Amino acid sequence: MESFIDSSSVLDRPAMLRGRMARYGYLFFRGLLPVDVIVALHSAIMGVCKEMGWVDAHNHPVGQPRLEGSSEFFEVYDVVQRMEQFHAFAHRPEILRVIETLVQEQVFVHPRNIARISFPKAEFFTTPAHQDFVHIQATPETYTAWTPLGDCPQELGGLAVLAGSHKRGLLPVHKASGAGGLGIDTDNIDLPWHTADYKTGDVLVFHSFVVHKALPNRTADQVRLSTDYRYQGLSRPIVADGLEPHYGRLGWPEIYKKWQDSDLQYYWRDLPLKTVARDPSFHANATEKK
Repeated sequence: MESFIDSSSVLDRPAMLRGRMARYGYLFFRGLLPVDVIVALHSAIMGVCKEMGWVDAHNHPVGQPRLEGSSEFFEVYDVVQRMEQFHAFAHRPEILRVIETLVQEQVFVHPRNIARISFPKAEFFTTPAHQDFVHIQATPETYTAWTPLGDCPQELGGLAVLAGSHKRGLLPVHKASGAGGLGIDTDNIDLPWHTADYKTGDVLVFHSFVVHKALPNRTADQVRLSTDYRYQGLSRPIVADGLEPHYGRLGWPEIYKKWQDSDLQYYWRDLPLKTVARDPSFHANATEKK
């Protein structure tokens, strides 16, 4: 795989940032976010993992991998979804500045925020190559900010992007294991994969049409934590269920119950949003992998 093109040095050059996004479908930034904020969120989530017996005192996994979507997975994930700092992290000004440069209007932060907890010895469940649009829908001009919560060398399973693949439009999907349940066959796409050995504070921003995948966690005893936050221009439509919590197990009142600050609660209700219905055909018509 090739290395990401680091756009940190052109952060103050909007035209160049938009040009790189148009060409590659992603922007990668070294050290965009403050380390202490990331360390605090990592500690909070890992603390829950300790309480539930997922990891030991040294953050090493205990027992079998907890696969996303399984009943035991929600022992921790429901607690994470209630965390005020987890949702507040999506509103970091460093990320909003980048997104505003891309959309060139007021940024809308999706309230459906996602945390990933990736165990070793679960390569079969690694998120396959896919495009986010089939899950987000409404407008292609939606951007995901992916952030590892700590150093993430390739063996720990960071994200890789098929550079320039957003120009191919929507691609056929097949059923797959891993988060999202849908994959794309990339064998005949002659484009390079880009990735990095991520450091704490790095951020990857990418277009909803760009093909990307997780690398398998091939460490012996480390759990990878990361976050997915999504953004778009305020004038663009959003699917109605995109305003609900991830997985829909909890309602916002339950999530907000112990928050200290109300500023980020229901912030979208007073915005002039246009909502549209979700198209279920992507999952309904997905073929079996050949």
